[in-house]
Amino acid sequence: MSDHLLINVFNVDAALAVGRAKGLFAAAGIDVDVMVTPNSTDQMRGLGKSSWQIVSTAFDNVLGWSGREDAEIIAIAQVSQGGTLPVYVRPEIKKWDDLRGKALAVDAVDTAYALVLRRVLLAHGLEMDRGDYTLIAKGTTGYRLDSMVQGETFAGVLNAPWDGKAAAVGMVRMTDHREVLPDYPGGVYAVSRRWAAENRELLVKFLRTWNEALHWCRDEKNQAEAIRLVGAAEKLDERAAANRLRQLPKGGKLNLPGLQSVLDLRVLFKLTPPMGEKLTAYYDENFYADASK
Repeated sequence: MSDHLLINVFNVDAALAVGRAKGLFAAAGIDVDVMVTPNSTDQMRGLGKSSWQIVSTAFDNVLGWSGREDAEIIAIAQVSQGGTLPVYVRPEIKKWDDLRGKALAVDAVDTAYALVLRRVLLAHGLEMDRGDYTLIAKGTTGYRLDSMVQGETFAGVLNAPWDGKAAAVGMVRMTDHREVLPDYPGGVYAVSRRWAAENRELLVKFLRTWNEALHWCRDEKNQAEAIRLVGAAEKLDERAAANRLRQLPKGGKLNLPGLQSVLDLRVLFKLTPPMGEKLTAYYDENFYADASK
C-alpha cells in the first residue's frame, strides 16, 4: 500500500514533475498528488491545518506563518535557484516618482515579493509607511498582471513566465531584485515541524526520490527527455520547459546566507516573525541530509 502525499505549489519544479512522470515516486511507494495554490495565505494556512503535507514556497512565507495559528513551519530543502524577480510598471509610469500615490499589486501585503518590492522602492525614495504608495493583495503572478492590465494597480513583481506576457501587453520592466537583494534565494520545500517529526521516514523517502529525480534532470544526457517530460506534464512549450529545468538547484541543500537575507528584510520593515530573529527556528537540514546519504 502506497503512502499518500499532497504537495501544494505555486509552480511544479522540474524534478517533481519528472519524478512523477517517470514513476519514481510510485516505485518508492509514494502516491504524490500536486495542487497549485491561488495565493500564499491559502497555501500556508492549509499547511498549518494539515490540508496538505508539503509546500513549495518562498522562504519568506515560512517566516511569516511559523508561529501563527498553532503552526510551526520549517524549510527542509532548496527547491529552486534564486530566479530573477523583475519589477514591471504600467506604460504611463516613466520614472519611479510616478508611482507616488499609486496602488501596487502584490500576492499578500506582508510577505515574500511584497517585501522585495518595498525594498526596491525604498532604494528609489518611496516608503510605504510614509504613505507614498499602497499595496493591494491580488494573489499569484497572473492575478497581479491582470490587475495591472486593468489599470487597478500600477506596478508589481512579475516573475517568469508572466514577465514575457507582461512585456507583450505593454508593461515596462524597471529593474529587478538584484539591484538591492543579490542573495535573495529561490523557493524551498517546507513542512509543519510536527508533521515532519511524526512522518520522518515518509518525508526522507520523498526527499530521497525527489533528489534522484533532481540529479537525473541535471545530467546533460537527459536534457532532451527531461524537457519533453516537463513540457508534457506541465503543458509548457519547449522554451518554458527548458527554463523550468534551469531553475533547479544543483542540490537541495538550503542556501542559508540567502535565507538569512530574507529574515533580515523582515526585520528591516519591522515585520519580525512570530518565532523571533534566529534563523535556526525556521529550518531543519537533517531531513535532506538523511535523504542524501
